[in-house]
Order: sequence, then structure tokens, then C-alpha cells
Amino acid sequence: MHKLNIESTSKDNRLIYSFGFLFILFVSIGFYLEIDNLYLLPIPLIALYLCIYHTVFYTLILCFLIPFSIFIDDIGSGFGISIPTEPMIWLLFTFYILKLFIKGQIDWQKLKMPLVFFLVINLIWMLFSVIASSMPLVSFKYYIARLWFVFIFYFFLLDIFKNPNIIRKFLSYMLFGTFLLVLITLFKHSKESFTRGWGYDIMKPFFEEHTMYSAYVSFFVPIALMFATRGGYFKFNFSYRLFFLLVFITLILGIIFSFTRASWISLLAAAVFYIFIQFKISFNQILSILFLAALIGFSKQDQILYSLEKNKQGSADDIEAHAQSVSNITTDPSNLERVNRWHCAFLMFKERPIFGFGPGTYTFQYAPFQRPENLTLISTNSGDLGNTHSEYFNALSETGLVGFISWVGLFLSSIWLGLSIIYKTNNPLWVKSLAKAVLLGLFTYYIHAFLNNFSDFDKIAAPFWGFLAILTALKFYHSNDEVIIEKSLD
Repeated sequence: MHKLNIESTSKDNRLIYSFGFLFILFVSIGFYLEIDNLYLLPIPLIALYLCIYHTVFYTLILCFLIPFSIFIDDIGSGFGISIPTEPMIWLLFTFYILKLFIKGQIDWQKLKMPLVFFLVINLIWMLFSVIASSMPLVSFKYYIARLWFVFIFYFFLLDIFKNPNIIRKFLSYMLFGTFLLVLITLFKHSKESFTRGWGYDIMKPFFEEHTMYSAYVSFFVPIALMFATRGGYFKFNFSYRLFFLLVFITLILGIIFSFTRASWISLLAAAVFYIFIQFKISFNQILSILFLAALIGFSKQDQILYSLEKNKQGSADDIEAHAQSVSNITTDPSNLERVNRWHCAFLMFKERPIFGFGPGTYTFQYAPFQRPENLTLISTNSGDLGNTHSEYFNALSETGLVGFISWVGLFLSSIWLGLSIIYKTNNPLWVKSLAKAVLLGLFTYYIHAFLNNFSDFDKIAAPFWGFLAILTALKFYHSNDEVIIEKSLD
């Protein structure tokens, strides 16, 4: 029997007060001695102490800070870094690997799950692609980043998610951070009358552009709604449930005024997927529906293309008109450039179908594959203005067919896993509700991933791998549990 018991936060509060006092002390000393930035001195020591002796609390603080990290393009030798989260991730990654090496405790039972199988295959094949890469150093750096994201936000979180209380804390910390981020963004945007032009950059410096921002926020829309409507399963009191309803509305507004059409589509698709779940549509039936839709799309491609070409609506400040521009592949530069990037990715795959060009290399290698008839007003040979604009085409061009299949297999196996938890009759209601919300959050990204690719950024990697870890933990540790919820978050 597991207890979903919201532990007392007094220990965490004492830590916060102690470090706050230490921070004020060093600021005061620095001011008195006229030493700039003296307050930065204790930060690495505090981080090291928390990582070793209060690892869970350290991880939760890291997750809270994820949306507020600021990316610095070049810190030397062409390296970029997200401050403060990437150094925190490196520290936690080192600690976790040393812990695994010393204790040698690896639960091999997890490898029997399809999701973990596809994940391991993807990592192994990506290593082969690194070795065969057209740019080995670039691919190696990309692969190392993927490793620490997977080890921290999947395997490490999976270990600590044995305690269901930590799952809720993880979601709460990330949700609170996301809520604050959207509030700040909406406040800044309101000063500019919520115009579309400002909506593309108003989330800086925390997010470089609106598409990643809205993709990140979309993860948490189902979580906020679940806490608001099913908070009783987690013993949230009425005040907290009202607060989560406010969070849900705020996140929706943030996505609307991001003017990101891909996120609008992903939320609508998630709503349709929710209806499928309510009618208990099986995984095999969903696959059949997808296969049938793809077959019809392929057979009717000429008619569909003709219909799309008739749409001349471009991006606009008016939300309704902006939504109509989603299917404009004739005059909308953003849509046309996506088609150009996808076509380049496919041509790259045809040239290197086995190992691809190597992880992280698309930006540097796609330019020679652009065709004059596909060039747009915003086309460039310098690799800016985004990457492949698709997780699927990106995997195909950079890691070849096996990499693509394992990546898609990871997505599909997570859907199968989520549905198996939701549909199992003797699972506790909190497990089913949580699995449903997490799966819907992941689904928003799977749809968004047709139009953008952000999984190599910490802001997307944290919820993406973290949500996969939650599904795995629910299946592996908490199915059939008799769960007692003892008290609320306060």
C-alpha cells in the first residue's frame, strides 16, 4: 500500500529561509566592502549541498526554474548554455551517475516495457549515428545533451516517483513556475494591446520565440484542468481547486495570445483524443484510424492540395483570420518555409537513409538540399529561423530510418502505456486521472511535433521526459495500489 501523503513542507521552508538569510548576508557584505557580485559566491556551494543531501528538493527547484532559464548563445568556443538550469542538470547528472556506479542498482524489469525498449534502441542507434555523423563533434555534443536529459528527467525521476507524493510535487512545482511565466508574459503583452507582432517575442528573455513557449505551456493545460476538476482525488481543498481553475484559464489565454497555430491545433487534437478516451477507443482502433486517415490523405492528395492552394489567408492580428491561415501553403511564408525544410529533410534522408547526417546536424547541412522552386521570402542558407520544423522529419534526416522508427515507436508506446493505465478497471481513480492528464499533455506535443522540434531544449525536455516517467511510474509502481490520501498541500 502506498500513501499519497502530502508531506510537511516545514523542512523545505527552513532550507529556503536559511539560504535566503545567507543570500542577504552576502549581499550586505558585498555592498559594505564594495565587492560586486559577492552574493554569487555561495550559490555553487548551496547547489552542491542540496544536490547531495536534499536531492528531491534540489530537483523540484530545478523543475520550477526550467521556464525561467535564459539561454546564452555563446560562452566561448561556440558553446551555448541555459542559465541557471543547465549547470544544475550537469551537477545532478554527475551525482546520479556516480550513485548508480557506486550502488549498482538498476531495475532491469523496466527494460521489458515497450516504451523503455524504444527509448534504449533510440539511444543506441543515435550513438551509431554520432559515429557515422557528417559533423562528429556537433553530434557528440547533441548526444551528450540527450543523455543527461533522459537520465535526469526520465530515469532519475522514475526512481523518485516510487513515492506518489513526489509526482504531485513535481507537477505542482512545474505548474506554478509555468503559471508565473504566463502571467509575466500576459502582463507585458497587455501593455502592447496583445498585438500579434509583439506576441512573437514578448516572452523573451525566457523563451526566444513564441512556438516553443506555447508548446511548453500546452503540456500543463490538462494538468491544471485535472487538478481543478479532480482535485478531490488528491485532497486539494476548495481554495486550491479554484486556484488551479485560474491557472487553467491563464494558460489558455497565454496560448491564445502567443498566436501559435501549431499549439491551437494541438489543443484541439487533444480535445478530440480526450473524446476517444471517454468512449474507450482502444490503441489498435486509434492506430487503424490513423492508418485509414493517412491512406485517404495519400489517395486524395491532389484534391487536398488543390483545396489548400485556394486558401490565401495569411497570418493576421485577428485571431480568427490567423487561425484560417493554418492551411495556407500558397502565400503564407511560415507555412511555405516548413514545406521547404521538410523537403530538404526528406532529400537528406534519401542520401543517407541508414545513419542519417548525424544528430544535431540538420541546421548545418540542409542548405544544399533546398530547391529553387521551394525557396520562400524567409529562406536562408545560414540555418537560422528554426530547425527542421518537425520532430519526425528531424529524426529521419539526422538518424536515418531506424532512428525515425524508434522515435515514433517511443511516442506510440507512450500512448499505449497511458491507455492501458486509464482503461484498467481496478486502478485507483487518482492513477487514472493523472495518467489521462499526463497523456493528454504529451499528446499536445506529439501533434505540435509535426510542425516544430524542440525536444533538444531543456524547457521541452523536462516536461516531455518527466511526463513519460510519470506514466512509467504509474504502470510500474502504482497500478492496483490502494492509495490513501491523508491531507492537502497546505
